[in-house]
Amino acid sequence: MSDFEVSTLAQQLQRHAALRPAASALLAPGSPPINYATLFALVQYARPWLASHGLAPGARVAVLLPAGLERVVSCLAMAACGAVCIPLHAGLAPPELLAQLDGARADAVLGLPGDAAAVRLARTLGRAPLAFDLQQWLAEAAQPAAGFDAPGPEPGDTAFVLTTSGTTGVPKRVPIGQWPLVHSALQTARHLALGPEDRGLCVMPVSHAQGLIVGLLAPLAAGSSVVCAPAFEAGAFLRWVRDFRPTWYTASPAVHHAIVEAASRHGTEIPPHALRLVRSSSSSLDADLQDRLEALWGVPVIQAYGITETAGQLASNPLPPRVRKPGSVGRPVGVELRVADEGGQALPPGQQGAVMARGPSVFEGYEDSPDARADMFQDGWFRTGDLGWFDADGYLFLAGRSKEIINRGGEKISPFEVEQALLRLPGVAQAVAFAVAHPTLGEDVHAAVVPAAGSEVAAQQLRGGLFGVIADFKIPACIHVIAQIPVGAGGKIQRQSLRDQLGVLPGPAPADAPLTPLQGQVAALFAQVLDRRAVGLDANFLAIGGDSLSAARLVLQVNHAWGLDLPASALLQQPTVTTFATALQAAIDDADALSASFQSELDTLSDEEAAQLLDDPFEPR
Repeated sequence: MSDFEVSTLAQQLQRHAALRPAASALLAPGSPPINYATLFALVQYARPWLASHGLAPGARVAVLLPAGLERVVSCLAMAACGAVCIPLHAGLAPPELLAQLDGARADAVLGLPGDAAAVRLARTLGRAPLAFDLQQWLAEAAQPAAGFDAPGPEPGDTAFVLTTSGTTGVPKRVPIGQWPLVHSALQTARHLALGPEDRGLCVMPVSHAQGLIVGLLAPLAAGSSVVCAPAFEAGAFLRWVRDFRPTWYTASPAVHHAIVEAASRHGTEIPPHALRLVRSSSSSLDADLQDRLEALWGVPVIQAYGITETAGQLASNPLPPRVRKPGSVGRPVGVELRVADEGGQALPPGQQGAVMARGPSVFEGYEDSPDARADMFQDGWFRTGDLGWFDADGYLFLAGRSKEIINRGGEKISPFEVEQALLRLPGVAQAVAFAVAHPTLGEDVHAAVVPAAGSEVAAQQLRGGLFGVIADFKIPACIHVIAQIPVGAGGKIQRQSLRDQLGVLPGPAPADAPLTPLQGQVAALFAQVLDRRAVGLDANFLAIGGDSLSAARLVLQVNHAWGLDLPASALLQQPTVTTFATALQAAIDDADALSASFQSELDTLSDEEAAQLLDDPFEPR
């Protein structure tokens, strides 16, 4: 069976079972390998097994199993046998699981034997709980049921229903058909030059496109073996690399960062490995992290781009010796891409616009938003929601999500640009910029940073380091130093979570906040100009409703009260009560010193010389 005859997942597995039945397909810590013949037998067994539980072909099965071999086998079996697989992330809380399945029309919930959480979820939904026992399946699949004949899935049938990351809004359900799934997996495998001798280490959740299609199905399309890892843990990852000797893996930048940090703690004890490439996707990979990854493993890091709606990969940098461009997600793979204006017209290289896609792996619309198709598609092209531009060589550079663009008083700011500026500052390992509501600007910029290991960074110092690097209006009003950036199960940054946690305007300060007299005067000015009852020692003028106009108004009052000549930018650069009071005290001290110096000089002059100097102090003597 040639590649063009393979149009369903079952046909793909059947092909490799015929070509190399004894070759390992799936491996996992603590489990014997499963070869291609056995894997295809498990797929065939799934049909009568579902029928015995009253589920016909096309039934929708939600899979709630922890990461590992059982989860991979059950998902493959459901999708390949003709059911619709809805993989759930086992780390979600019960309310999150219920929200994800709301309207998903699941006919059953599949869990491990004795898994009370899966049973409760099924009963809450009023659906049948099913127990997946891999050892029982292996024993019974070796003896196929006699007289059972059920049709396999068609190329147009839905294989999986995945949920979008919801980084900029409510997650949506994406149906992925058999043929788009197979096409995307084959294109990815060819692009990475995967073959039967390769072994992938699947560390991303198979409930998301990168883990499912790139990490699992692409190597299976190439006849490779796949290590089905348990839930990711950086220290265990190094053991998996040593024990299973994978030739490649794909992960998000957050996972790569954890691996690099774990490796740095091991020092020279990094295990010998067989890696020939590392792939990165889900979000932007900064140049420093890419350099550290390549230095760690001594292999090329391939930055790629894909979204759930297109069954995984859309673009990728090529393998050496072809050019890999830092900061770029590469050239189109398996689909057509264009960068277009608001009317859908393609833009020339160098001009930023909306990234649009067209091809066999592009979906036809969300399950839960059928009426949104007119807004998502234009002349057959799908609007991915990303912004970017092509260079003269056809390499795509992303500038962020269109919904993530921050509109600060009419100025449009790309979070990506702010993040890159922060990442260039010493001691910053990770950075995320996001919008928060602002009473006069509509939106303002905030950022969260994670310090590099062994580094201590101060928010105000980071803000100061951005002046002169990016435009003043792009500099975050607040920088929050945190221990970890929140990411979803698929490795994508959860900006909405950051907004919810960090983007709330602070309330009135405690009445007994310890303020010096000057800090108290500054706090009173903040409250007066912004019409607030009171503000505290750490109140940030910009974060509690200030903008450049109100900052200029406040500084004007300060200059009038203290006889100073501070620029409005003094408050923008030192926006908290503490820091602005410190800057104000320094300006007062400088003015006092200058006045004292001037008086000292007057005392040395004759009455006639003093009178002349006071009459025209700028006239040279």
